Amino acid sequence: MKVAAQEIEHSQVVLDIEVEDERLERAVDQAYRRIVQRMNVPGFRKGKAPRALVERMVGREALVEDAVEHLVPEVVEAAVKEQELAMVARPTLEVISTTPLQVKATVPVQPKVELGDYKSLSIEAKPTDIQDEQVDQVITRLQESNATWEPVERAVEMGDRVAIDVSGKVGETVVVDSKDAEYIVDAERPQPALGFAEALVGMSAEETKVVTLKLPEDYRDTELAGQDAEFTFTVHWVKARILPPLDNDFAATLGMEFDTVDALRDAIRDNLKTREDHERRLEHEEQVLQAVVDQATVDLPPQLTEEEADRLLQQTAQNLERQGIPLQSYLRFTQKSEEQFREELLVQAERNVRRTEVLNAVAQAEAFEVTDEEITVELAQSSEDPAEVRRLLREANRRPAFRDRIADMMKRQRATRFLLETVGGVDFDALEAAEHAEADSDDATTLAVDDAVEEAVEEAEIVAAIAEDLAAAETDATDSPSPVAADASAEAATPADAAASAEQSESQAAGPSGPAAGSTGDTRA
Repeated sequence: MKVAAQEIEHSQVVLDIEVEDERLERAVDQAYRRIVQRMNVPGFRKGKAPRALVERMVGREALVEDAVEHLVPEVVEAAVKEQELAMVARPTLEVISTTPLQVKATVPVQPKVELGDYKSLSIEAKPTDIQDEQVDQVITRLQESNATWEPVERAVEMGDRVAIDVSGKVGETVVVDSKDAEYIVDAERPQPALGFAEALVGMSAEETKVVTLKLPEDYRDTELAGQDAEFTFTVHWVKARILPPLDNDFAATLGMEFDTVDALRDAIRDNLKTREDHERRLEHEEQVLQAVVDQATVDLPPQLTEEEADRLLQQTAQNLERQGIPLQSYLRFTQKSEEQFREELLVQAERNVRRTEVLNAVAQAEAFEVTDEEITVELAQSSEDPAEVRRLLREANRRPAFRDRIADMMKRQRATRFLLETVGGVDFDALEAAEHAEADSDDATTLAVDDAVEEAVEEAEIVAAIAEDLAAAETDATDSPSPVAADASAEAATPADAAASAEQSESQAAGPSGPAAGSTGDTRA
């Protein structure tokens, strides 16, 4: 076997491989032995038909194709070992010729990383600042969640709850037909038609109105989307939402520890501060790491980014499936094609891989090392399930690739902490002391207050609206889509992830598979 190697851009090495005719012929003979076992040839027992007859029946091309399919991974693996290359993803393979057998393998190798002067960077964290308006917003949500609906003798206003009979048609097609349906008059709700809530405003009990409204452009029946529909409303009763007065009695209903409104406001402020402190720390970490990445020059092989995009796609599909939402339904709801969605994932994948490689380079530059004892401690603390811990420890002893993954993960964690200390000025000792003190203190916030803060901070109404629209568009969708974890890290996040990744690594080490021209694998080394 002849191998010629040439380095090209983006951390890749092209191997031009020529296989001896004798080796190809042996592979063709092996292909015949595999194929003849699957054939029924009249006059011969199964597997006993002579090669010449089989070759006439299926054609030599079929034998050669089968031979090449099995031989190419073998010769590429041998060529990679001969050239002492460390693959970081599956190579791209192309069969140039079968007479003689010539294979071109584009092998992705360890990316070249040139770090900038990261120690000269200085990025300060923004201080937490809770405004009175934020506290007021939570107070309002608590009042709204404890509001009552009381009948009123007046015309409908925005925010009211009404009971209505409603029917709607586009021509002869019925789009809605409900009796005594309760509806909260809210202009932000586009269903079932644009202007539906506004049409109810001003109506009185037992009044009937006929209006023409336009169905939404994203209406679930695409043939009716955007068309005019005639709606007939009859209002039966009107109720207004009455908020409880903001006084000490109201505060006391939310928890025994809230004997005054001031005590309630203090608890809400502390809750908001805890959440914002966490968000600011994440934001600061992102700024520090991104600044270091922006300084660096990283020459990534495209195969590595492609494999990370595949991982993100698989993770997204699994997240959606757990909520009962097929990926295709999510794409229809977001009005994205598979190509558009994958392009978005490729952008995120490149960001993930680039950051991982920069952290690897920082760990190497700072000479971070991880001992076997430290790996054992990490694994022992990785799960509360003793059986899972034992499994991981066995994997670490049995498979060096898994142990290396854990070591690399721990080095990146140390590199991250180092950068946050030197570039971000984070005092981890003080931070950990504060977190311990907070954990040891009594939490004065009740579940009701905590939920209200969460809604105010995380905009739960938007998530609920997405869930409602998904449920209307797809009968198999659930009420809580929370669709994509698109910002997942390129590195193994847990020892269990590392175990799976190491298993894929070992599979790849056994040799690349598939001789198809221009094909790429889907397993990261």
